[in-house]
Amino acid sequence: MSFDVFISHASKDKTVANAVCAKLESAGIRCWIAPRDIVAGTSYGEAIIDAIHAAKVMVLVFSANANASAQIPKEIERAVSNGVAILPFRIEDVVPGKSLDYFIGSVHWLDAMTPPMEKHLDDLAATVHKLLAALSPTPIPHPTPIPPPPPPAPHPSPSSNRMWIGIAAAVVLLAAVLVAVLLLRHPPAGGTATSPPTASPTTGDGGSTTTTGTTSSPSKQTPSTNSASSDPIVGCYQWYNNQPVAIRSDHSIVAGPISGRWLSVNPSRQAYELTWQQPKDTLTVAPDQLSLSGTNSYGPVTTGARMAGISGLVGTWRWENGATVVISANGQVVTGQITGSWQPISVAQGTYTITWMAPVDSITLVAGGSRISGKSNYGNDVSGMRTEPCDQN
Repeated sequence: MSFDVFISHASKDKTVANAVCAKLESAGIRCWIAPRDIVAGTSYGEAIIDAIHAAKVMVLVFSANANASAQIPKEIERAVSNGVAILPFRIEDVVPGKSLDYFIGSVHWLDAMTPPMEKHLDDLAATVHKLLAALSPTPIPHPTPIPPPPPPAPHPSPSSNRMWIGIAAAVVLLAAVLVAVLLLRHPPAGGTATSPPTASPTTGDGGSTTTTGTTSSPSKQTPSTNSASSDPIVGCYQWYNNQPVAIRSDHSIVAGPISGRWLSVNPSRQAYELTWQQPKDTLTVAPDQLSLSGTNSYGPVTTGARMAGISGLVGTWRWENGATVVISANGQVVTGQITGSWQPISVAQGTYTITWMAPVDSITLVAGGSRISGKSNYGNDVSGMRTEPCDQN
């Protein structure tokens, strides 16, 4: 049986729990409730655990009986550990005992302590509908904030390639003519024309080359092995997400509007670290406090559904990609191994920012320098293919 809501209740509150189940199912919300949905001959405990794991929302019929139950705290703990949103439906004016307060003390409540009960059941059905809609957005393919460069630059057409080849050939021919003229007018000591002096390249801060006035043979020149311009990583790549990335000689990396820095960590192994700029989410919490939405500085849209918490950004959220994001009152944000920090823009308007830790790609040049391969601290596999011609601008 496929269902959306697990109804947790004490056996003494069975009448109210059945009313909750009937209202939700009449509103088109599929429910699981014990003992109705436990198949005869199966383990009671296993059936409860399987149902909680399969649910999207747990509705807790909360009362003094629930406080005294030894089973309900176990169900709540199992729901929290599996990312199931919890919605307490309080039918008596009691506060959670210690075993429940740890899990639901900061969760948004629905009170149903004043008649008529039917109105409270209507409100419950409407809230569950909103929760389910927020928990099932259209998937967006970004597991965590990673560097998604802009659309690839258009490839030149064959005709434009022929045009540039022709221009390059003309430039080379013109240069050769000029050199010959200069040598004929100003021959070196000895009276006969010979090869022109060889320029000794040196790289300045801007990456441009200058020439010295001394004559030397190419075989006697020693390039600077410490210069970033001679590092094998420098070049242009087609990233694993099919986007262009330029790794420059000044230790900068550029992917459209996203930038960062690269560092050689083991020259003998051709191992490097690429550190990208920190991603930032700009978010707005919905007026009903059950969902949030916004944009990420790397481009993707960000949405989330509240799993725990009452209002504002603090609480536990399920991101659009299924990740559980815990946002603490001390300004910290955690999702798995990824951390960040949050700040309010306007609490009155429900707007906030989350700044995530910088993505760092640990990569190695492979296949004779034609490809890169590695992994990021966000847990993503990273790869890229060197591309030519290379335009690092």
